[in-house]
This record gives sequence, structure tokens and C-alpha cells, in this order.
Amino acid sequence: MFCNVDGVRLYYERHGAGEPLLWITGFTISAEVFRPVLPLYERRFESVIYDNRGSGRSGAPMRLTSMQELAADAAGLLDRLGIGSAHVYGVSMGGMIAQELALRFPERVRGLILGATTPGGPLAALPTLREVAALGAAVAGGARRPGRPLLAGALFSARFCREHPERARELLVYFRRHLPRPHGVAAHWWASVYHDTVSRLPTIQAPTLVLHGGEDAIAPVANARLLAERIPDADLRIVPGAGHAYALEQPEESYALFTDWLDRRGEIAPGRPRGASAERWERTARQLGLPIAALRTGVSLARRIAPPTSSPGS
Repeated sequence: MFCNVDGVRLYYERHGAGEPLLWITGFTISAEVFRPVLPLYERRFESVIYDNRGSGRSGAPMRLTSMQELAADAAGLLDRLGIGSAHVYGVSMGGMIAQELALRFPERVRGLILGATTPGGPLAALPTLREVAALGAAVAGGARRPGRPLLAGALFSARFCREHPERARELLVYFRRHLPRPHGVAAHWWASVYHDTVSRLPTIQAPTLVLHGGEDAIAPVANARLLAERIPDADLRIVPGAGHAYALEQPEESYALFTDWLDRRGEIAPGRPRGASAERWERTARQLGLPIAALRTGVSLARRIAPPTSSPGS
């Protein structure tokens, strides 16, 4: 189904019944990537999946975007569907969007689940050049090594690729459905480059579960630890032996970690509503999202490389 959000046509689906759970997908990838695991979650949640602007079946404006704008799309989709607040599960770049959603629209977020993601900025741990090249090749057209999909080694653990090669190939099909247009790739790239929430993480109100594969090479596990350390009410759970796509590689284990955390938390209320001035500022900042993000990243970098100040009398 489609709906119009802030002038962009977004594709979405609703599955199951129960507490609303908004899934946010990653870099240029359509929401088809969630389809293999949705039956697990339909037992308990009404899962809402959608394609971000610039990817999949959604519209792709001929301009750049920002995490702020992508987060506003998520809030706007909830509005269109009549959902006041939801648990929000963001994976990879979707986790970046989920962070901005929790920061800018706290009243829309109950539990925040950050999967295989990063706070970005100069303090984040970077993937290896090999994994970046593999992901880029896959987005550009699904390049292959002899006898093995190149992307599999970036998304899944080496053990999973070795012991379950057929399953890895089956799962990769979902990543290739509804490939993005070139300008959508560029828009997501620049939004990701200038994502930096490190200094703002302590202001996240939502109880947060940080989930991460122990063998993730695209988003090294150090990023999960940084998120869990900086977000005030956060728990970290590692999926042992799993790669970046941990929820596909170990679906039952990942589901259990999520629902066990949720059961222990009990009922989670949404965050405190924003004031009128904060709402007005959000709308203004959204229009300048990428320049503001670039400035914030520049400030973070300057702070990191600045020489330490000497103490008086030294």
C-alpha cells in the first residue's frame, strides 16, 4: 500500500496484531528484507514495514536527504496510519533513523530497538575496506566471487556462509528486491556519512535495547557498546557468532532476546511530548537537515583532533 508523507509516496505494509512495532530498514534496501522473520513477530505485534524515501517502492526525490528528514517520514507514516506511538526497531541505517526519531519525536517511541547500527561521527568504529567494497558492489549490481555471492560475506558470519550456503543465497534474494535508483543511493550515502548522534544520545528518553551480531563486520560491535554506554536506559545484547544480518541468520535467538527484554520491562509508555517551540524548531531544522548534520560532524571531528589543553602552571 502507499501513502503520501511530506510530499513523498511511501510504500508500507501491516502484518499481525498486537502492540505496534515499526520496522525501519537499512541503506537503500527495501522492507522485503524483513519478510523472512515477520511470521515470528506477527504472533505478538502489529508489524509496520515500509520503504524509506529513495529506496524500494517509495518515491525518490531528485535531491539529497538527511537522517532528520527520514525520521520525520517515519513519524509521518505513523500519523497516516493513526498510530500514536510504537515500539521502533531500526536495523543498520534504519537504526540511525530510529535514533533521530527517538530524539526528535520522543512521544512517538515506546521501546527503542537499535539493531546492528552506529551512532556515527568520528567516535564510531568503521567497517573494514573489504566490507565497504562488498556492500558497494552489491548495491551497484550484485557482484559475485566465483561460486559465492560477494555480499554474503559482508552480511553473514563466515560460519553461517560455510555451513548454510544455500540458506545464505536464499536470504540474499530479499536484499536484491526493488533495487534503488542511483540518486536514491546518493541520498542515503550522504545522510549516512553525516549521521552523528554521540553528543545527543544521553537525551534519548525511550528504554532502549541495543542488539548486535558478535561477528558483525559492517558495523563493528564497538558501536553497540558505545550506544549502550551513552543512552541512559539501555541494555546491550549480543547475538553470539552472528554477522550484520543477525536477525536473519539467527531469527529465533534474536526474537527471544527482544521479547525477553520487553517482558522484563513491562508496559512502556511513550516519551514526554515536545513543546510547541521544539515542534517548530524540528520543522525548520528538517529543511536544513544535511547542512546541520555536516556541521555537527565537523564539530565532533574538531573536538577529537584538538590537542588537550594544558593545566595551569604546566
